[in-house]
Amino acid sequence: MDKKSKFISFITKYPVVLTLVLIVPMIINIGRYVFSDETVFYNNYYSGKELDVDDASFRLTGIKKIGKVAQASANYSYQGADCYKDKYVVCLDNLEAIHIYDSNSLRLLHTVNGSFNRDYHCNQIFFGNDYYKMSDEFPLLYISMENPNVRSTIAYRIYKRADQYYLEEVSTLKLVFDKPEDTIYYPNSYYDYEEGLIYYGGYTEATYMRSDTNKLRYYSFPMPSYREEYVELHTDNPIDRFELPSETATQGGFISHSHLYQTFSFNSKDNPLRMPVMRVVDLKNKKIIKEYKNLGEEFGVYEEFEHVAINEDGKMISLGNPTSIYEFNYADSDKENEERIA
Repeated sequence: MDKKSKFISFITKYPVVLTLVLIVPMIINIGRYVFSDETVFYNNYYSGKELDVDDASFRLTGIKKIGKVAQASANYSYQGADCYKDKYVVCLDNLEAIHIYDSNSLRLLHTVNGSFNRDYHCNQIFFGNDYYKMSDEFPLLYISMENPNVRSTIAYRIYKRADQYYLEEVSTLKLVFDKPEDTIYYPNSYYDYEEGLIYYGGYTEATYMRSDTNKLRYYSFPMPSYREEYVELHTDNPIDRFELPSETATQGGFISHSHLYQTFSFNSKDNPLRMPVMRVVDLKNKKIIKEYKNLGEEFGVYEEFEHVAINEDGKMISLGNPTSIYEFNYADSDKENEERIA
């Protein structure tokens, strides 16, 4: 009997042995990658969230309080937030911690201890495309610090060990002003999933108060790979740059279909410079397409809306400082017109 015939005869008699020889090492290797603490990069991909509306005809129809969340902490308030699937992830000022809520029931699921730093305001956060490891529940979380002395966005991995979640710093993006006139103050970053661009927006004057001379300037850059631990984004080499009229106190927001949805200002009923605002910016055409100059007057709610975020069902959520959660109801004006005509 030749070697080939002997081999066929062997595997026919002992299929279990062959299975163990081939499959067990594969299982061991997969387990090593999934459960080890080694740095392992995967091509898992998260494509972000999109509003199911024509952004050009977006219309805010109401704001209603849907509940409250737990007090952030004794000393630090909630700031930026984003949603991933049915999770509502909110960051505390100075990165004291991150709280993970169910975006529908608003039940606190997990508290993730942060890396406290007084320079980190954590005004705006967003999830990126990439998962650091195949076993990670969340894609990388990018936190925009806003502090003029920092000017950076830091990517963090949220990972779970036993029953506890932890933060691990992965990559830092540094906005570098190549000329004094390039400088923007209180810069925040936002991610356009469709175009693969990171936008930075900030004030042209060293104040976050609205004025005719104080503009909001935006820079866009290709989103760097998270595999680079430190990346400088230079203002003399952006993909694009443009300016718009300012509003007081940028808060958090998100990009859908290359449109930036964002809240501004505080909760004043009397000071027109401090009334809550929401704005929609068409980033490709560099213009404001919708602006609600006084959310309190239009919808009867005076809050400092720290951000807007959308969950997997398209529900738009905002936190009114310190603990009230609101749903921003919206519609597609074009669809409403079509329904009325029909």
